[in-house]
Amino acid sequence: MVEARSVRARLQPCRKRHKQKEINPRDEVARPHPGCPTHISGWVRIHPQPRTEAVQRSLMGDNRQMAVAIPSGLTDDNDFIDLLNSLLNGLLIQQAPEQLWVIQIDNWFDHKWLRYSGNGSVASEFPASWSSSLMDRFASVKVQFWQSKLTFPPFAPDRVVGQWSFLRSNQGYVEAPLPELPHSKSRRSTNSNLQKRVENFAGSATFVWYSGNTLKNGRGSMMVYNIKSPQPVCWFAALGRNSEWKLERTKGIDKEQVSCLLAG
Repeated sequence: MVEARSVRARLQPCRKRHKQKEINPRDEVARPHPGCPTHISGWVRIHPQPRTEAVQRSLMGDNRQMAVAIPSGLTDDNDFIDLLNSLLNGLLIQQAPEQLWVIQIDNWFDHKWLRYSGNGSVASEFPASWSSSLMDRFASVKVQFWQSKLTFPPFAPDRVVGQWSFLRSNQGYVEAPLPELPHSKSRRSTNSNLQKRVENFAGSATFVWYSGNTLKNGRGSMMVYNIKSPQPVCWFAALGRNSEWKLERTKGIDKEQVSCLLAG
């Protein structure tokens, strides 16, 4: 079931940051010059920037009202959520879309979901000499669809933990519940999802999916669909945690670009 959460509900005491012993305290992580990733054995080490008073001042000015913050849930790794929030605000500054959608998936998902539209059946092409019984038995085959026309990834409804929408206004980005959700609360057929094109949902929007259960898993995924003219830009990023979070791989975007967004 999709969880509808208001700003007020997400700021209740039960949603506050929880103690986490699995990861090093933030003040033990050495941070290089802001925006500069550090390469270690093929991975990119990410240094999330603490939201200190100095950092908050640096975010003011023209981007004073840009900031969007998603809180940590009980199964979320705090540092992973900090990286997510850095990513969100970096995307807003870069793209300034009319809408921002943030969608949490219950667990890890991999790069195969990028541009994925769903499973379906298509008619088989068999030689005319084959017997009718065989042709009846194999009249169709199951295939996976990655369409040229972008659709929403067909996550099962029970995997979608929450969907939050923000609209750009004169006061910046404001959380505003919208009547239509990217992911339906009930299961849809593949044919139905193939017709639910992202470009018809919104003309200017950024959709960000992120994985839940990162505290236990020690790995997380993020996927971005940026809808703009002349064509949408879509990419995927996978992160892993040992003593700290590292960007392991990307798809559809250069790793350096993602590193700078995550570094804040």
